[in-house]
Formats: sequence, C-alpha cells, structure tokens
Amino acid sequence: MSHISNFLCGKVEFRVQGLPLSCLNKLRRYHIRNITVVDDTTIFQTALVHCAAIKKLVSNFEYQVTENYNLFRGVNFLLNHMVLVVAVLLALTAFFWADMKIYQVRVQCNDANLVPAIYEHLNQIGVKKFMPKSQLRHFDLSADLVATFDHVAHAHVRVSGNTLVVDLVTATNQTKKVKTNIYAQYDAVIKEITAYSGTALVTVGDVVKKGDLLVTDAYPDSVVVTGEVAFTNGEQISRLVIWII
Repeated sequence: MSHISNFLCGKVEFRVQGLPLSCLNKLRRYHIRNITVVDDTTIFQTALVHCAAIKKLVSNFEYQVTENYNLFRGVNFLLNHMVLVVAVLLALTAFFWADMKIYQVRVQCNDANLVPAIYEHLNQIGVKKFMPKSQLRHFDLSADLVATFDHVAHAHVRVSGNTLVVDLVTATNQTKKVKTNIYAQYDAVIKEITAYSGTALVTVGDVVKKGDLLVTDAYPDSVVVTGEVAFTNGEQISRLVIWII
C-alpha cells in the first residue's frame, strides 16, 4: 500500500547535513521513512504533502530536496483539497440546474382585466413556475393565446433569465374576432412574413402582385408582412420597405 500511496501522492527525499537526533524525532510526526545516515548527512523520505512543513523545520541546516514528479501528482492536490473541490462542483451543478428552470411567469397586457384569465390558461396547459425551460419547445404559446382569446391580437413570448415573459396586445375593437383572408396591398417582394394565426401561403423571396392571397383563415391584426415595393417616381424607380398588416 505504501508504494501505491507514493505513486498517487508523490514523495520527496531530503538530504540534511548536521541534523541532530532531537530534530529528527520532531520530524517523525510527518511519517518520515527510509532513514539513513551517511557521514554527517541524514537521508530520509516523506510524502510530498509534508514537504513544505519539513523545509521549515530544517531551514537552519543545509539540505537538498529531490521531488518525485509522477503522472498523478495532481491527485495529491485533489486529495488534500477534496472538500473545496466537492463544494465547487456542487455549486456549479446547482447553478446550472437552477438556470434550466422557469421561476417566474410574467404576463404583460394593455388590458389588465385579461391578465388573470391568461395566467389561468397557462397553468391549465402546464406552463407554470418551476417547469424546465426545455419543455417550452413543446408549446406554440403565441399561436395558442391568439387562437384561445378573442381579444388578443398579438402575443410575443420570450425567456428572460429564469422568467417567462408573455407580452400581449389586444384588438382595437372589442367585438368578437372573425377569421378572414389576408391579401397583398402592393406589388412586392416578400422580405418577412409572420402569421400568428391562419396559414401563410407565401415565403420570403416570393414575388406577389397586389391582391394576391398571402394568408388564409387568419384573425385580423395577427399577420405581419414586410415587402420591398418597386414604383415609378418620374424617371426613377425607388425602393420602399412597407408593412402589410
């Protein structure tokens, strides 16, 4: 076992000149071994972990130290700082584990009367505090909230730290929303299209004419399209980025 201990922890060899027997007895607390005396030089070995302490005791004498550098010398540090290493590992594990969960759900809406119903709905479908962030990918919350609540025209969901933030905008008229088709208002090249409800029939890069069908079966105020429009202004053709809502 001593050979295994030396291999894992490392060992040092001291050669001290003029070391008296009384000082040698003090060193025995550090489990020195293989003690030999050649002329006036005392030779002994001890574990690498005791090297610094023994150097202080023999500092009044002339000595040489030969360290046994082995592949597992780093194990000595781990063995003697195990509590610190374990504490750091546990802290890192707790931090990453905590960062993977939602600890607060915040609903922001320009109609405060709608907020309690939103919280209740989120809780019913399983979106609540202490849920893993990874579970959010199973929900299309923006589309779900627009489809479930008649007065919600637009929903934006994001994660900020450990908080799930739901931003809602209600429709300008408070009557029941009716699904309709969305048509292009201009001749344009589609640059971006986002349909929070309905089915988009065009994608980015498509060229559309005024009156072309863009989205079917959508709620008003729930479709946003950006396009690049070409039009004649005198002899020049200008470019204008427009919004079709």
